[in-house]
Amino acid sequence: MLETAGMVYIIVPLMSWVGGILLYWWWVFLFKGNRELEELANLPETGLPGIKSLKSWNTLHQAMAVQGGNIEEFIKNAKKANPPIIVWYGTMNLLVLWVFGPFILELLGFMLNIAPKTLLGIWVGGVIIWVPLMLVVTYIVLGWRGKASEKAYLAPLGLEITEAPGIDLDVIDVLTGGQKLIPDGPSIVEGERHGRLVYIEMIGKYCLTIVRASLPEFIVKSDAGKLIPNTGTPEQVVRALKRLRKAKRWRGIEVNAGTEGIGIQRKSRGTNMWLYDLWLAEYLLDKINVG
Repeated sequence: MLETAGMVYIIVPLMSWVGGILLYWWWVFLFKGNRELEELANLPETGLPGIKSLKSWNTLHQAMAVQGGNIEEFIKNAKKANPPIIVWYGTMNLLVLWVFGPFILELLGFMLNIAPKTLLGIWVGGVIIWVPLMLVVTYIVLGWRGKASEKAYLAPLGLEITEAPGIDLDVIDVLTGGQKLIPDGPSIVEGERHGRLVYIEMIGKYCLTIVRASLPEFIVKSDAGKLIPNTGTPEQVVRALKRLRKAKRWRGIEVNAGTEGIGIQRKSRGTNMWLYDLWLAEYLLDKINVG
């Protein structure tokens, strides 16, 4: 190990820096997150999420839970999903303690009278053992958090899965030596937001989002992410679309509106892209002032 003087000038500043980072994230997980949830509970539930909420999926999900969803459900399930993160992060901290442990003990004068090579072997062995341990913990935590997050995902939006797809084998893949599983049928999500019925159907890269309402007929198509209204589209919709910049999130969609409601078809890959379609439908309905 390093001489005491060397540890004071090199290891101690390094430990202080790493320790500061670790403590900051403990503060985020244990205190900052809960405080932000309390602030959310005090936000007004009327109105619609603004364009700024499109910054990321997380900001959009949070905004739509507050406005038009169920903020109490969001807070309850967010707290349930937090413990798995803390367990995972705590396990990560064990590696840091193991790495710096010998230096800390030596500084405090508690080092055992062990040969340097033996001590180094124990130290390296601990690091090697930690790697598979972390993989196991990550696997367990992902499953734990996945179960805790299932409800936190849809319930805060006022939605629920009403039909889940079965799982079938990809015959071609199996015949060529694979074991690929594919969904057999669509996944259907339904609910009510702002007093309107919502229906979402997903299968593969295809998605259909419908919000029930009565409104004038118009069509909007995406031109490489730029939303283009057809001739005869209400002026309120045209103005609203001009405020939305060209973006990847709008690629592969088509909007059809009429007396039965507004429907958005999407043909593009991406996780949970239907959330942006639901926001767009509610955004346009709000601009047309449809109840």
